[in-house]
Amino acid sequence: MKKYALLILLISVFSFQAQALVELRAGYGAQTPSEDSYIGQTVGTMSGFNLDAIISPPLLPIGIGLRYESMGLDLTTALTTVETDMERLSLIINYRFIDLFAYFGLIGTLGFSNSLEGTFAGNNAEFESDFTSSLGVEGGVSLGLFSLGAEVGYFMAKFEEKNNLLTDINLDGPYAKVLVGVGF
Repeated sequence: MKKYALLILLISVFSFQAQALVELRAGYGAQTPSEDSYIGQTVGTMSGFNLDAIISPPLLPIGIGLRYESMGLDLTTALTTVETDMERLSLIINYRFIDLFAYFGLIGTLGFSNSLEGTFAGNNAEFESDFTSSLGVEGGVSLGLFSLGAEVGYFMAKFEEKNNLLTDINLDGPYAKVLVGVGF
């Protein structure tokens, strides 16, 4: 038993901290809107990339930063064709319960610049949302300066069409991301 306690103590003392002062991450993910996202139909799974910049105060398990996301989808059904491109700039806040060689914690975003452009059955439309958010968990490992991780959670966003010609779009639903980062 003493050997295991000593091993855990040595790993804790000499392992890399997973959370750096500044962390830059790139990710790729998918988000699945609710079943009635557009005119009673599911829009489909959106996918795309994100870029994160997170600053973490020394010796604290919290981080704050910015996330840029660009996601889209192309969907053709017997009834309609849907193409969308969503861009989102949001504030990131994370809290890590475990922050050693491996990390695990909560992450949330608050979107303050949200736009969605799309073609729906041949009609071009622009949508906007005053408020979008997400809440999830993140985890991964630190490999020196580099980190590999994943994030899963729930995304909440309702977009209103600017000209009120088409119905609003509800993009609430689960999401998942794979992340690669570098920390300083």
